[in-house]
Amino acid sequence: MKHATQKQTYNLWTAIAMIVGIVIGSGIYFKADDILNFTGGHVGLGMLVITLGSLSVTFGSLSLSELAQRNTESGGLSSYFEDYIHPGLAATLGMFAAYLYFPTVIAVVAWVAALYTFILLGMTVSLGTQVLLGMVYVVLIAAINIFSRVLGGYFQTLSTTIKVIPLIVIGLVGIFWASAQPTIPAQFETVLPRDVGWGWMAGLVPLAFAFDGWTAVTSIAPEIKDPKKNLPRAFIIGPMLILALYLLFFYGMTRILGSSFIMSTGNEAVTYAGVAIFGPWIGKLLLFIVIISVLGVVNGMLLATMRLPQAFAARNWIKSEKMAKIDLKYQLSIPAALSVTGVVLFYLIVHYVVQSQGLLPGTDISEITIVFNNFSINLLHVVVLRLYVKGEITNRLTGLVAPVIAMAGSLMIFVGSFINNPIMVGFFQLFCVVFCLVSYSIYKKNTQ
Repeated sequence: MKHATQKQTYNLWTAIAMIVGIVIGSGIYFKADDILNFTGGHVGLGMLVITLGSLSVTFGSLSLSELAQRNTESGGLSSYFEDYIHPGLAATLGMFAAYLYFPTVIAVVAWVAALYTFILLGMTVSLGTQVLLGMVYVVLIAAINIFSRVLGGYFQTLSTTIKVIPLIVIGLVGIFWASAQPTIPAQFETVLPRDVGWGWMAGLVPLAFAFDGWTAVTSIAPEIKDPKKNLPRAFIIGPMLILALYLLFFYGMTRILGSSFIMSTGNEAVTYAGVAIFGPWIGKLLLFIVIISVLGVVNGMLLATMRLPQAFAARNWIKSEKMAKIDLKYQLSIPAALSVTGVVLFYLIVHYVVQSQGLLPGTDISEITIVFNNFSINLLHVVVLRLYVKGEITNRLTGLVAPVIAMAGSLMIFVGSFINNPIMVGFFQLFCVVFCLVSYSIYKKNTQ
């Protein structure tokens, strides 16, 4: 059955904006204190962790750029798995991405947007209230992307443009910061620097969150103008910009506040950095920009994820004629978009249960799925290596060096996740495996 052809709407800047916009959001603001905690407050080691954590993204994107040049079908990474490995694996990991991996990340990021909103308003509210506002954000942004994809694209570009402002301002000011570091507020328990041994490797897990989401841009490959040129360029330029901005921001934060202050104040550290630089009122403006930045992540990830089920239904991986049909007016499948939105709302409830019961101390549901997803992408890096050995890829950097380093970075993140919390992480990784097995059984049933 043939389906409507999607228009090539997005240019190179929009593709780069999606990568930068999806990755830079809550991650570096929300996880900077976690990175310092895992490194015992050692700034240099924290910057090393950021650099190591970027390997699976920076070199992973270089590796996948080779596949991006050869495949511009709908379905994102799933189409790569389908063409180069097996349709069953593509369906399995595709449904994992559309209904577990991306939705858990979107859910947690929406909650972070709500958390910072209440901090901006000076309100102390319950976790349940934060989750409810997160749900409101998800519904509003989903509606924007369903009924006006152009408006969704504009918001992505706008949020990406302004979201780098806090990173650059705090980073540059921090380099030349000469004032005394602030005193830790009395309401926070002081956390002092300490020796953590090999425990610093666990810091790669929150780093995986901070760098996550870059592969989502592959799902809009058919809608990118001149995708064979622009998609690889976006894969190269985007991650390089992100690493540079993260290192600048992280160093600036530690210069302004000090590692002990950041570890003690946790998620609120960025607010105190803004106040230290500009005073309370402009400091709040900086936090408002951070909120827009975080909502940009929700927007970008929803924009990409809502398109995945339609591609799967078109391949009969999901039995749904309604989901397979693209609405020409809105240029996407509304049932597919609504299914993703509903799943995100469900995972917000799961996030509430996990956080309120302390089931994953020091982490959350999104980090578990991120680790599993990063590890599964190694299969595509093996494909790139195989194409290089066959001589179909001639560039040594993208065909040999990049996939090897990307796989090494992914392995470090995988090991780091178990150092942090071996029992619960093992349980949730097993859940990801079971989800994939169920997805495969659905694929087999629908394609027999």
